[in-house]
Amino acid sequence: MRPIWYLAALAAVVTLSIVIFFLPRNHLETGKKGMEFVEKHRESVRLAVADAIITAPVLIALEKDFFADAGLDVEVTGRFSSGKGSFEYMLAGKADLSTPATTPVVFHSFERSDYSIFVTYVTTYEGVKIVARQDHGIRVVEDLKGKTIGLVPGTISEILLDSLLAFNKILPEEISTKNYKGDELPGALIKGDVDAISIWEPHAHSSLTRLGKTAFKLPTSKVYRIAINMATMNDFAARHPSILVKAIHALELAISFMREKPEETMDILSDLLEIDRKLIPTFTQGIHCGLSLDQLLILTMENEARWAIRNRYLESDSLPNYLNFIRYQSLESFNPEAVTLTRKPQ
Repeated sequence: MRPIWYLAALAAVVTLSIVIFFLPRNHLETGKKGMEFVEKHRESVRLAVADAIITAPVLIALEKDFFADAGLDVEVTGRFSSGKGSFEYMLAGKADLSTPATTPVVFHSFERSDYSIFVTYVTTYEGVKIVARQDHGIRVVEDLKGKTIGLVPGTISEILLDSLLAFNKILPEEISTKNYKGDELPGALIKGDVDAISIWEPHAHSSLTRLGKTAFKLPTSKVYRIAINMATMNDFAARHPSILVKAIHALELAISFMREKPEETMDILSDLLEIDRKLIPTFTQGIHCGLSLDQLLILTMENEARWAIRNRYLESDSLPNYLNFIRYQSLESFNPEAVTLTRKPQ
């Protein structure tokens, strides 16, 4: 007969085997390192977040306590309508992590270099839309020539429009533009003050709904990819590298939940963002949720920097090296295959 201590030890081994089996595959691929951050003591972090459809994985991670499951006690110190707001809140020292797109990261890169992106969790070519009025003679992109287009200056609204024009060989001087705040653009289009607008959701859908058959969305031909990221301050990352890995873990748990339980995801987002549940599939069309750090991220930042210099938002004769603004080691330790940046050999 086996002694009691032997049976207890055997039970413990079986239990541990079951736990390891149900861990996400990425943790298994990193072996012992993957287990260390799960088992390590809990850590605290301050988060500034943008409340939007394109930050859904972060919102889901907060709502479903996936940050806690990954070993983090998160204090949300600021909530914003844009990633720019959350990022600048972090730069002001009021948060440790933030949720920006690349644009604010690029705009600040000419004056400081004490922050980094450590993971991209959403990418989309549909984040900004061109909504036009057919009754103003616009049916294809080429019809924008000679027309007036409303935009939000210095943002992805303007960048997408310029990219679309260049892709279709339309010169900037062949159109006119008017500057607005984002929530003002649907009204400007409805009143007829502009012929088209470049805007994000939910304002694009609002314009299409309110104008009915008069308005339609121009195809943008995947000319500009928006990447939504999580960023941190370099000194914080150096002192707390495990927190970054835990945050990445939480985002993976959230993305897995969103894929496995889309109905519950829509319920949560509808409540959190106070939007009609049945519109969420429309808003999320073309949005890809997944963890990555790829070369297109670098190219996008370089193109945005050139655009900002060309449009005199920034003054410089050279571009920063944007690889220096990417802290890839955390994602690489979590899932090496998710990092496809071109890097110099160590």
